[in-house]
Amino acid sequence: MQSDDQLEVFRREFLGANTWAQRKEGVPLDLLHKLSKEELKIAEAELINSISAGDSWPILGVAHLKSTAALPKLYDLLDKSSKAIRVTAAFAIFQICRDGRMIDAVLNELPRITNQYELISILHLLPAFKDQRVTTILKDYMERDEYLVAYNAAMALGLSTDGVVRKFSKKEKGIWRKIFS
Repeated sequence: MQSDDQLEVFRREFLGANTWAQRKEGVPLDLLHKLSKEELKIAEAELINSISAGDSWPILGVAHLKSTAALPKLYDLLDKSSKAIRVTAAFAIFQICRDGRMIDAVLNELPRITNQYELISILHLLPAFKDQRVTTILKDYMERDEYLVAYNAAMALGLSTDGVVRKFSKKEKGIWRKIFS
C-alpha cells in the first residue's frame, strides 16, 4: 500500500470508526506506526481536532504519540468531563508530561464510575500510573461482583484470571444447569 493511502486508512479506520465491527478490537494504534513523519504530523493535528468528551480514541491516540500540542485541549477536557473520559484524559496527560496531579484526578473519579462497561473501558489504563493507591483499587476491582470488571482488573494487573473464572463459574453453575438441562 502506498504511503498516502496509509493516511486515508488512518482516517477511515481510526478517526472514522463508528461501528461495533470497527471498534470491537480496540484502538488501532498500530495505524499510527504505518504513517510517514509528514503524515504523522497531519494525523496528530486531526486527532487533536477530534478530541471530545464523546470519544476516547482520539485521546488515546494523542497519548500514544505523546503529543504536547494536545495538552491544552486535554486539560480543558479534564475540567469539563467526568467518569471514564476524565480518567482517559488524565491518563493521556500523564503519558505526555507525567503530571502527578493526574493520579489524584483518577483516584477521585474512579468511585464515580458505577457502570461496569464504562469501568472496564479504562481499567487497562490504570497500571500506567505506577502508583500503589491505583494498584490497590485495581486489586479491589478483582473482588467485584461483576465478572467483566473482576476479569479485566486481573488482566490489567498482569495476573492470572484463573481465580476470577473459578469464582464466577462456581456462582453461575446453578444458572447454567437450568439453562442447559
